[in-house]
Amino acid sequence: MARFAYDPNRLNYTVQQQGREYQLRLAQRSQAIFTALLNLLASNYVSSVEGPSYTQEMKAVAVELAKIELALEDVNWDYNFGALQPDQSTRSDFIWSIIGYLVLTNNRLPPLVFDDLDFKNFLLSLINIYFIGSKPIAIQDVAALLIQGNVTVTEDFLLVRAGATGLDISDEFTFNIDILAPPGGGFPPNAMNVDATLRLLLSIVRPAHTLYMIRYIFQDQFLGPILDSVTSSLSSYYYDDFRSYWPGIFNRDRLGRKTNQAVVGEQHGNDF
Repeated sequence: MARFAYDPNRLNYTVQQQGREYQLRLAQRSQAIFTALLNLLASNYVSSVEGPSYTQEMKAVAVELAKIELALEDVNWDYNFGALQPDQSTRSDFIWSIIGYLVLTNNRLPPLVFDDLDFKNFLLSLINIYFIGSKPIAIQDVAALLIQGNVTVTEDFLLVRAGATGLDISDEFTFNIDILAPPGGGFPPNAMNVDATLRLLLSIVRPAHTLYMIRYIFQDQFLGPILDSVTSSLSSYYYDDFRSYWPGIFNRDRLGRKTNQAVVGEQHGNDF
């Protein structure tokens, strides 16, 4: 393969200089350098293959030069981070070690699965959002970067100015992120990892003195008329109280004796 030319058949573009593919490239490149070095020798050096001492020394030099060339070729793809063309693809390892390590806090990777191109686009978008500043639009863009839906950012102190109730001085530096999912879904199956990634990115973008609440709002689309019936039942516990004689056994005291009953207005005239 020509020097500093993109090889479409190459599989491994990592920063690690090892593996079968790298060893094959190293052998091919060192052999080409070794042949070029032999051609520079005087005519009295007649050996064309490795054997004599001077050819072994030149072979060792060719191998080291080949390692340097292969490393420089790989670095050549990394100079332009914004280029996303297939022939100018910055290596993901390089992106993470140089860009991701600086942008993401505490050396934490998002708990999501990316391929090379997706990870590159993710970091490019994150860098653009980062330089917007700690503004509501940046927070909204971070949420929209991960979730498909209508994202709204509201600040509580502005809600109070608009006449909202239920808030006090403790809500002065709080904001809310309302994510309205479209009807029929819209949230990814790995919603927990997306939520964790969103909170990780918010720690980068939001002002350090603020607090926030994330609210996921689901909605369903209703098609058709409402057909339903309403039933109700009423019960009163004190109804049973009226059927009971709370003082105890009727006409008996606590010792079980019959109690005297006062007779008032009873007619006994006919008994005499």
